[in-house]
Amino acid sequence: MTEDRTCGVSRRQALGLVAGAGAAVAMPSIARAAQVNWIGASAVPQSDFIAQALDVFAQRVGELTKGQLVVTNHHAGSLGGEREHVEGLLQGSVHVASPGQGLVAGWYKPAEVWTYPYLFKDVPHKNRVWDVLRDDYTADLVKQAKLRTLAAIPRMPRMLSCNKVVKSPADMKGLKIRVPETALWRRTFELMGASPTPLPFPEVFTSLKSGIIDGQENPLALTYNAGIFEVNTHLSLTEHMMQDNCLITSQAAYQALSPDMQKAVDQASRDMEADLRPKVEADDKSILDKIKEKKIVISEVDKDAFRQSVAKIGEEFPAGKKWVDRIREIN
Repeated sequence: MTEDRTCGVSRRQALGLVAGAGAAVAMPSIARAAQVNWIGASAVPQSDFIAQALDVFAQRVGELTKGQLVVTNHHAGSLGGEREHVEGLLQGSVHVASPGQGLVAGWYKPAEVWTYPYLFKDVPHKNRVWDVLRDDYTADLVKQAKLRTLAAIPRMPRMLSCNKVVKSPADMKGLKIRVPETALWRRTFELMGASPTPLPFPEVFTSLKSGIIDGQENPLALTYNAGIFEVNTHLSLTEHMMQDNCLITSQAAYQALSPDMQKAVDQASRDMEADLRPKVEADDKSILDKIKEKKIVISEVDKDAFRQSVAKIGEEFPAGKKWVDRIREIN
């Protein structure tokens, strides 16, 4: 049998050309099908730097992957509190979350180290510590908890807000202070003399308004942006803790990415840290001026007395000791 030829091209060759053309047309569809969609979650208003960190990360990831990894963020506790977000990471319903570093202690006990009171010398020291420890810390977290820290979301020192003057631990007696849901945090405020009340952050404003709690502690930006000074009239400059939040994913979600996407996620994480660190420090000064304009009563405190009240916290919570020892070696 002879092949049917048209202009010197056999029918078999022509069919091959058509099939090849079809494959060429299909390739963009295959590329589109490879797009990865992540859900991001924060428990704070979109105006807060924790939420902004997620948004900066999402934008940068999109740029680095040319739209192949799309992160859609949900803020203000719309997907629950921070504990629920971490649970969502392990269940696969959330892909990147922004909890406080210390909250991760529910899955990786040594993460308590990030909430040890009066651990860091100042904000630059805190940042240097993270840069030095990041890789080793993340490797240990992956091994023990199947979670992966991507970045530290820079935050400023935590301060106390309530409705009375607090200058020393003696002034804390009887105060119902909201704390995040960790044992170390509760114990810290017990040692300071308060009555700690663990609550998810989305419940703080209404709990203050109804009198369930008397006060709360957070960096100034979150306290101000969440409207806390509509229900709290006093601010004490305790600087009792410098706990960053973090961008965190599950190791399963990270491993499911291509090597190029993993590199993009890592780079976007570093870019977010570099972008936000100077902004957060500048914003803290601006927020303090706004708080003063609201006629909030601002009190300096006896930091030595507060330090002494919690000096033995490491003996009660030794899980983070290896990291504490490393931190104390970093100038």
